[in-house]
Amino acid sequence: MVTLRKVLKKKKGVKYLGKHDAPNRLKKLGIKKRYIDKHSKASVLEKNAAASDALKKGEEESRTDADTRTLPVSDLTVEEPAAVTAAAKPVATEEHAEETSAAAKPVATEEPAEETSAAETAVTEEPAEETSAAEAAVTKEPAEETSAAEAAVTEEPAEEPAATEQAAEETVAAEPATTEQAAEVSHAPGTAGLRSGRVQKRRTGRILLILVIILAVLGVGGFALNRVVLNADTFQSGSSINGINVSGLTQAKAVEKLTDEWNKKTLTITEKDSKIGTIRNFDLEYNIDQQVKECLHPSFFRKLLRTVRPSKRSYSIAMTAKESSKSFNRQFRRLSFVKNNKYTTKTRNAYVDLNSSDFKIIKEVYGDNLDKSKLKKALLSAIARNKMKFSYTAADYYEKPTVLSDSETLKERQAYAEKYLTKKITVTGAGKKYTIKPAQLDKMISVSKSGEITVDEKAVKTFVKSIADRFTTVGMTRHLKLKGGKVTISGGNYGNTLNITKETTRLSRVLAEGKDATTEAVFSMTGYGSSTSVTDDIGDFYVEVSISKQHVWCVKDGKTVVSADVVTGNVKERNGTPEGVFSLMYKQSPSTLEGRNNDGSSYKTPVKYWMPFYAGCGFHDAKWRDSFGGSIYLRNGSHGCVNMPPAKAAKLYSYVEAGMPVIVHP
Repeated sequence: MVTLRKVLKKKKGVKYLGKHDAPNRLKKLGIKKRYIDKHSKASVLEKNAAASDALKKGEEESRTDADTRTLPVSDLTVEEPAAVTAAAKPVATEEHAEETSAAAKPVATEEPAEETSAAETAVTEEPAEETSAAEAAVTKEPAEETSAAEAAVTEEPAEEPAATEQAAEETVAAEPATTEQAAEVSHAPGTAGLRSGRVQKRRTGRILLILVIILAVLGVGGFALNRVVLNADTFQSGSSINGINVSGLTQAKAVEKLTDEWNKKTLTITEKDSKIGTIRNFDLEYNIDQQVKECLHPSFFRKLLRTVRPSKRSYSIAMTAKESSKSFNRQFRRLSFVKNNKYTTKTRNAYVDLNSSDFKIIKEVYGDNLDKSKLKKALLSAIARNKMKFSYTAADYYEKPTVLSDSETLKERQAYAEKYLTKKITVTGAGKKYTIKPAQLDKMISVSKSGEITVDEKAVKTFVKSIADRFTTVGMTRHLKLKGGKVTISGGNYGNTLNITKETTRLSRVLAEGKDATTEAVFSMTGYGSSTSVTDDIGDFYVEVSISKQHVWCVKDGKTVVSADVVTGNVKERNGTPEGVFSLMYKQSPSTLEGRNNDGSSYKTPVKYWMPFYAGCGFHDAKWRDSFGGSIYLRNGSHGCVNMPPAKAAKLYSYVEAGMPVIVHP
């Protein structure tokens, strides 16, 4: 835009003009009055006010392509009162338009052409109709034409008469109030900017609305496509998995069909091109649910591709069995080369010999025995890959050691044994002793890197049970020399009995100390004899019953204190007195014996002395009998008790005590 400031800057030797510079001084520089008036600050303010009024009245709503250029307020002018500004508002009339149209003939300007050129004013040749249109304030012209109208300076021939010059001056003078001012209203600062901003917002809003609509349409279309076509619950037509047609099947039905078809296959096993076995009717369950699901519902673009290209509807998956079935295992075991597998050497891992004093590392052994687990996995893998012809080579399935002698773990194990498994802990009792072996100790304790010992009480209890028989004499076979002669007897409930619970607690405490120890075992019951002798746990205080001799002896301190003939259990009725070594349970006087006869009838028999030693069998007086001893027991014996004469029963009652041994032998 050509402004007064720019014109002045191009004048050589002219300095900045302040607001107090007189208009006549500007004229001396060759600047025309109408140009000065047009760019004065008061003129610009007037134009701005007019534009604001027009905007309020809605006169500018129809102007969509207005020029957005603004006129700067020059610092060369001074502010004028509002009254002057209001009075200076241009009013364009139809008469003035006609006058301007009539005066559109070529006229000469007041200043010479060269002077106008020196001032670099914009010179534009415009047709009369364009000028007339500008005067009527119609803004249908392009921005370039409106800019040309701002200068309102026409280039005319210099030879025209003076009257013409005067008319031209009037025309020129009228232009600022009509054509130029009307044009300036549309170019006032702020007015065009506001209108342009609103237009731009409308355009942006329309574009965003269109984009939203397009995205919504695409989204709904994509959702519908994915929902109806791509996310269907059944396989598309022409779909197959591992060559098996699954068209129109759901995921569950496809899994079921694949399982059924696969289990119908036959696995043929060959060795050196010779058939050595087959497995059929696998009856396996396959871990294929997720794979079938991925085939049915792949990624969006992959399924879109399969929708438009049917050739992409063939899938391959691994038919991995969840586990071997009973049918498969049975057929596997019956394979001749599995069932009749023979080997010369069995494979063995390297290990630390805990039974040796120096804990040697025993080297591993490579054998030729069949690794059945490895072979079974290989067969299942072949089924999963649809390789129904399996080539078997025996050497490929020899069992291999998993622990080697040069293993660092094995060396650490050796060092551990040397440090913690050399403790000597000995258990004694009942004339026996037992020293815990390193291998047994290893199962009962564990030692952390910091040296803290942890005892496994379950393992200790298992160990105690394993050695209980060494210290228990109950039921053992005894070779005894008694009053009735030398006898060999076993059974019964008398003897030393190891207390499992208490011994477990005691031994656990000893192991936790991590020291050598010799301890006495804890017994729940001990014999009357020597606690240090297994063969002499009966001692010299006992009651002896001889079935064959039908006689009883009570020995105390090695001397017989009671000796009597008796009647034992009825052999004919199968009520014989039990044999063995028993503990006298208790004694009671008086007492009533209750039981049932062989015919089912019950009985209640009062006695004065009752001394039971096993279940319902014991010693008691039998005043209803006239004789004792001999062979009475064979046909007319008791229900299993030892019947005694009342006087002898009373004497025996006076000696016996609970827990003492009762030896019943043939």
